[in-house]
Amino acid sequence: MAAGLASLGAAALDAQSDKPVQIGIIGLGNRSKAHFAGLKGLTEGKIVALCDLESARMDTVNKALPEKAETYTDYRELIKDKNVGAVVIVTPGYLHHEMAVAALRAGKDVLMEKPLATNYADALDLIREAKRSGRIVAVGMQKLYSRSDVEMRRVVESGRIGPVRLINYQEYRGDWFQGTWKYTDPATGKKTSWRLLNKTAGSSELEFSIHAFATIASLVKSPLARLTASGGVVHYQDRETRDISSIIADFETGARLNYSFSCFAPSGGTTCMVLCDKGALRRDGGHVQIAEGTGKFAPLQGGSDEPGERAEPLMYREFFQDVRERKPSPIRPEVALEPSKIAYAAQMSIAENRTVTAKDFS
Repeated sequence: MAAGLASLGAAALDAQSDKPVQIGIIGLGNRSKAHFAGLKGLTEGKIVALCDLESARMDTVNKALPEKAETYTDYRELIKDKNVGAVVIVTPGYLHHEMAVAALRAGKDVLMEKPLATNYADALDLIREAKRSGRIVAVGMQKLYSRSDVEMRRVVESGRIGPVRLINYQEYRGDWFQGTWKYTDPATGKKTSWRLLNKTAGSSELEFSIHAFATIASLVKSPLARLTASGGVVHYQDRETRDISSIIADFETGARLNYSFSCFAPSGGTTCMVLCDKGALRRDGGHVQIAEGTGKFAPLQGGSDEPGERAEPLMYREFFQDVRERKPSPIRPEVALEPSKIAYAAQMSIAENRTVTAKDFS
């Protein structure tokens, strides 16, 4: 994974085929804005089809496209479109497995939002289908393409500060976006933000913390050995998914993770400390510092995210290149499974009040 991600910005990004990859996008909600921003100006891909339950959204998007795309209110019809070579899935998590499998069986390449699926069994099923189909699949862990993530990996992989021993990661944010799509419970008719329900989001950790878990997995590069978690709904009264959680995890290399999350912090903030044998890395927001030996922390050269810099264009450019060259994506489903397992394990640990081990994933 590291080689592919670290190569971004090099000559590989300049390689283009005569014909752009023709993509169909399923889901035009709030999250899709980041996808359209990431695709803007890229000549390697072309949007030829759109799908959403709301026709008005598709009309709005079409007005901003260089060429009008076909529109569908049923994702199955978009997948059948012979002009679509790759399907982009930007829908709530509970739909990811169903839509991705359908696209793969129709012979389409896939770039899908994280997570793979809301449960482990479906994640494995998707991995099997991706292997069987031979298609290119990328899971949208776009933050791995950020400058800070790339440079932190580069330092750790170089051996400059030794092996990872402990990662302390804290994420404190406000509540979920209030204008998100509402899921209608078929039994009661009640509408609820899909991120607040376990059956539609999986968990807060699977929906939000998965990006942090992807960073952690990319640094540790080791399967999960055991995990214990606690958490629940302690501040809000309108949801099933947690507003606070804490995780302690051990990996097979002996590296350890301490992670904490809250979505009712007044000002938010994310910090990550990576302690190694010969030094440490510290990231506050998008700014990375390094300490070597017993020295003081100092800014890591080239290691901070630039204001306004987005990771999505890099993710899309590599995806298009992988599709053209028919090579596995560095963010393929097998890679996305490791951070997902941290979220699945946290859900199991809290729900069943026990330590989850590697045997739970055998």
